Amino acid sequence: MAYVRSRKFCCCLPVRFGVFCMALIGLVGGGFFGVAGWTQVHRYFTGDLDLSSHEKLGLWFVSLSYTWFAMISVVGLVGAISRKHGAVSFYAYTVTVNTLLIVAVGIYFVWTLFHGREDNAVDKCVGDASGDYEKLKHWFCHSGFDVIRAVIVVLFVIIWIFQLAGIFIVFDYLGQVKEEHAAEDEEQKKNPQFVVQAPTPAGAGASLRTTYDAAPYDPSANPVQGGWASAKSPYAFSVPDNAQVGGR
Repeated sequence: MAYVRSRKFCCCLPVRFGVFCMALIGLVGGGFFGVAGWTQVHRYFTGDLDLSSHEKLGLWFVSLSYTWFAMISVVGLVGAISRKHGAVSFYAYTVTVNTLLIVAVGIYFVWTLFHGREDNAVDKCVGDASGDYEKLKHWFCHSGFDVIRAVIVVLFVIIWIFQLAGIFIVFDYLGQVKEEHAAEDEEQKKNPQFVVQAPTPAGAGASLRTTYDAAPYDPSANPVQGGWASAKSPYAFSVPDNAQVGGR
């Protein structure tokens, strides 16, 4: 097999390992966010969750994009393990499109958090509280809502950075796979493999005669040649009539 120097990221880690880790994290993380999103969609349809039209649209997009991310991560795992150029290429381009989609959907979802019905959410949190307890609970619910929004924004930013960095790693590994396959093809051209087969004798279908197939020894059959009964013709110059002796 032709040797191609392994490309690295983070100074010392092979890009193949990076693609494997990215695909594995994408499968687990994308599956988690996808399931969480579809759970909220189910709650909305059962009446347990009240959403505005923008929030509902953002939830649908988030659920679909992360479900797709989990599915294509399976292809990335196969490509990283098997070094298949087609699988790595498919994963590289689809994860790029999916990352751009997730960034766009995430921005829209964050926008809905800061432009949604915050007062309604806080009022639901306060409930039937009254007096000083109502003020305290209102402050607590409002602060909690702000913290949740900040956590969601930070989480989305971390995911975006991870995916954008992963795109460069995947395409770097795709270039390495192309070099490996090109080196293997070049090596096969320089050192072609030939299949050598033994020539087939004429009349290969018929069995060849060996001494094991000869007739039993019979001295009276041919005393000159040793007595093989199946011998067809004796040695010509061993017969007295054909023998020539030098001198007259």
